[in-house]
Amino acid sequence: MKFFHYLDNENLRNCKKHLLNTETMNKKTTAFSAIALNLFVLLLSACNSNSVKIVEALESGYEYEGKQIELVGEFNAPFFTFTSSKSTVIPMAFVVKSHAMSSEKHSISDVILNLGTGKNTVLLDMAPDQKQYTLKNFFVFDNSGQKYNLDEHPQFKITGTVNYNELKKPEGERDNKNFSFRLTDVTIDKN
Repeated sequence: MKFFHYLDNENLRNCKKHLLNTETMNKKTTAFSAIALNLFVLLLSACNSNSVKIVEALESGYEYEGKQIELVGEFNAPFFTFTSSKSTVIPMAFVVKSHAMSSEKHSISDVILNLGTGKNTVLLDMAPDQKQYTLKNFFVFDNSGQKYNLDEHPQFKITGTVNYNELKKPEGERDNKNFSFRLTDVTIDKN
């Protein structure tokens, strides 16, 4: 009975007031967290949605010929089998998404990078007898010379010049529906 003795009307009102204040504070904290998360996702999608729009334009017209573009995304392994030890460049794949959680992605297959360990280069580290490569074998060096393993899926901002393959042909021989291009003179910055 002593327990009920301490829970008189005054104490009950104080407990109820404290619980209501705690519940209100939790609702405000939860609302703030939800707003902050939505703003973060919106900012991420705004940054990368521009990259998606540029890639879509690159794949449907020649308006970017000779122009420098900037994209945000991640490098992927190239779409070919690397065979020559005399090559000085490698056409890397670069993937952009509208936001980090998006399953929709756009891939560029010809981001031309110099092979090496200097700034804005790529290193393919494979044993001589190794037949296949994975992302673990690729290292990208950014504009400051920092080394990144592609298996960790780091995000980069790249800048490069667009060169459409079809526009190198004489005008009468061009296929106006072929929008394959190369991105050259690439600068890489960690995003």
